[in-house]
Amino acid sequence: MFCMFNTNRLIQIFLFITQLPLAGDKVAPVQLSSIQELSEQKDCHLSLGISDWMPYQGLTKNGQPTGKQVELIQQIVKEVGCSLSYKSMSFPQGLIELQNGTVDFQMNASVSEERKSYSYFSIPYRKEFLLLYSTSKYLDKCQTMNLEALIKDGFKLGLQKGLVYGPELTRIQKNRELNSKIYYVDTNIQHVQLVQQKNLDGVVDDPIVVSYRSTKNVTGDTLSACSIVVSESPISLIFSKKTVSRELVDKFNRAIRKIQNTRAYQKEWVW
Repeated sequence: MFCMFNTNRLIQIFLFITQLPLAGDKVAPVQLSSIQELSEQKDCHLSLGISDWMPYQGLTKNGQPTGKQVELIQQIVKEVGCSLSYKSMSFPQGLIELQNGTVDFQMNASVSEERKSYSYFSIPYRKEFLLLYSTSKYLDKCQTMNLEALIKDGFKLGLQKGLVYGPELTRIQKNRELNSKIYYVDTNIQHVQLVQQKNLDGVVDDPIVVSYRSTKNVTGDTLSACSIVVSESPISLIFSKKTVSRELVDKFNRAIRKIQNTRAYQKEWVW
């Protein structure tokens, strides 16, 4: 069952958001010196599929990685002792490339049996927190109704193809009738475009991402949070079985545990 929004979590997210750049500010690319120092290590070079999901991750116009989550992954990769390159792609496209062995790993992965057939998962490196967002049309109803009832009532929900949104929404998607009422798009940027064109009533996303986009005038005031927590679950790194060994994933797990015990991680990622 979907959870109601927690007031303490709202305060924690607000504190996180206050550290984000405002509209008009330039987001500095992540410093690559620590990764570049490892570039001579020929035995361990990994390619990372990365999509535009600021302020967590993205690539600048010059192709440089940027974002808070990128910084975290670079710390983990440095601890493992590998060098790193980046390939711009949507998450669903990245899953295809993992199966083909043309990219080594991706971030933001929820574990599923289907994905296990072609990939390894690290231990969780952070928690995911997703809310339902609505336009003004359903804003009152979404404070009291659950998501299944909203969809039955005509709520046009937009989701990105290939993503796992938690157990309850997965259950809804397995219902053929309910799933036929959901609108699927290739990237989460299209969600924003569709909402602006008033073809959608709402989307599911991370509140930090939605707030960041609002400061950049991407969503403006078109979306407001409902009292429905769609997912609050751990997420992992996902590795291609074709290019990455189980032993290397074990090294990543040890690096993740070490970094999670640092004060910097606790301050940045433990809410």
